[in-house]
Amino acid sequence: MGTSKGVAGTFAVVTLLAWSFGAQAIAADAKAELIEREHKCNEAPTLDEALECYDSSDDLVVYDINTPREFDGPKALRADFQPFFDNFKNPKYEYSNERVITAGKLAFTNLIVHMTATDKNGKPVDMTWRATNIWRKENGTWKIIHAHYSVPVDMASGKADMQSKP
Repeated sequence: MGTSKGVAGTFAVVTLLAWSFGAQAIAADAKAELIEREHKCNEAPTLDEALECYDSSDDLVVYDINTPREFDGPKALRADFQPFFDNFKNPKYEYSNERVITAGKLAFTNLIVHMTATDKNGKPVDMTWRATNIWRKENGTWKIIHAHYSVPVDMASGKADMQSKP
């Protein structure tokens, strides 16, 4: 009788450990998937491909670097993103300080994005911004349901710091 309790207890411990490691592996997979998705969404070559990364409902809210302060829903986001695709050519991206937190079907990412490009007149563009995205997994795909993109502001001058360094 003591042996069966010992076996049952050992089985329970092994089962809990396996579940714990399995949950950690799933979370690690979700983190890697979200970082890859974050990069793919930033680097989308077309407006339509970029918008595929965002929730298609009117619940979507994006706080972008430019004005106005808030873009609600996919129609407003399309209008916000269109000038980027019209005005910047050959963007190249570098990412740093990437963090991902997952909780089931919800997650958030935050990172620093450095972009270089040329504008439509051939002038070089070099800017850095902060990005925080809240994601929801829908039908097996992560979609952004809220985004907040920002740059630090020099409080003395009131000017945006487009090259923000730590």
